[in-house]
Amino acid sequence: MKRTLLLVATVALAFSASAQQVWTMQQCIDYALEHNIGIQQSQLSRQNADYQYEMTKDSWLPSINASAGEYLGFGQSPSYTGVYVPDNSSSTSVGLDVSLPLFQGLSIYNSTKSSYLNLQACTQDLEAAKRDLRLTIMAYYMQVVYCKELKGVAEQQLELSQNQYEMTRQLYEVGRKAEADVYESKAQVAANQSSLTEADNNLMLSLLDLTQAMEIESIENFDVVSPDEFLDLIDYQLPSPETTIENALNQQPIMQAAQLRLQQSLYDLKVAKSAWYPSLSFFGGYSNGYYNYFTKGYDNIPLPDQIKMNSRAQLGFSLNIPIFNRMQTRYRVKMAEVNIENKTLEIENKSKALKKEIQQAYYNALAAEQKYNSADNALKSSQMAFDYAEAGFEAGKTTQMELNESRTRLYQAESALLQAKYEYLYRCKVMEFYNEQE
Repeated sequence: MKRTLLLVATVALAFSASAQQVWTMQQCIDYALEHNIGIQQSQLSRQNADYQYEMTKDSWLPSINASAGEYLGFGQSPSYTGVYVPDNSSSTSVGLDVSLPLFQGLSIYNSTKSSYLNLQACTQDLEAAKRDLRLTIMAYYMQVVYCKELKGVAEQQLELSQNQYEMTRQLYEVGRKAEADVYESKAQVAANQSSLTEADNNLMLSLLDLTQAMEIESIENFDVVSPDEFLDLIDYQLPSPETTIENALNQQPIMQAAQLRLQQSLYDLKVAKSAWYPSLSFFGGYSNGYYNYFTKGYDNIPLPDQIKMNSRAQLGFSLNIPIFNRMQTRYRVKMAEVNIENKTLEIENKSKALKKEIQQAYYNALAAEQKYNSADNALKSSQMAFDYAEAGFEAGKTTQMELNESRTRLYQAESALLQAKYEYLYRCKVMEFYNEQE
């Protein structure tokens, strides 16, 4: 019977462990990249840009069209000789036309270059969206880890205060502590239980933020592991803002996309100007037909003979010279020139915004590093103070209230250190993000 119960307990424990999925940071990022709606929209935009590029590139190909028609004529009707005769008739025609652009003022060439640059810009937009999402998931993930550690500290404090309460109650029973100390110790247990409840609620909220960013509907059976691979960032050497700005202007997808769209606007200007040039096309065609008269006075030539007689093929070139098109080309060129200026200003604006972001990120990282060092020193001092207060309480030299105050300061110091640590890790990761190479 005992073996059976042990087996059931083991199976239940294994099932519980397997039911809860523990995610690493990279798994969270990968899942979010796959399911995020914004990323999917960016992918669709890039796919459309790819189709646009392929369609423009295929403009060099000839166009081939077939036609067929059936006509009824009443009164005067055309004949296979081209002369109208006074009779009702029916006619059938078929044709095949081929057209090939030879020169369009380099419009096709420049349009192909423009659509290719747009495809590359959309690719960079997609990469920028992915980078932003990775940074967002990383921030939410580290907030979850921070809340988990904070909950662990709250649990330790609760356990410590419960042990202290039991010891105080036992000392009271033997007459070594006053009854007020027992109530004070019990109040500390209640306060620590409240802190644990708050920490647990904050953890649930942080998990909710993370799962929502990942497009996961529920936080049930969802948990994360500590990103130990980032702990070495505690000794991370911050790069100078000048170096970071230089790297970001050259490597960040948002800047590359802006540069590509400026180049695209230059080709768009060439496309607009191409309407001023003559265009030359090659064309060819084949046509045939069959004529049938309803009146018996006219002899209907047999179909095979008419097919031989009515066959017609043609080849030629078509030259189109623009003279005046209501100033449409002129205004298209002007609008293209304005678009170039706009893209240039857009690059300048994004460059300034990026420089501002990097400078803020750098000084935020410096402040976070100083905050972390100060919190570390504060925790060491609080730990020493608590050790002395605990020893004094056991020796009867420190009151229960003083011990509780010392324990509260220790908990606050531990919480402040955790917050400072993960804020500093995040700030360092942001600086890595701006320095990230392609």
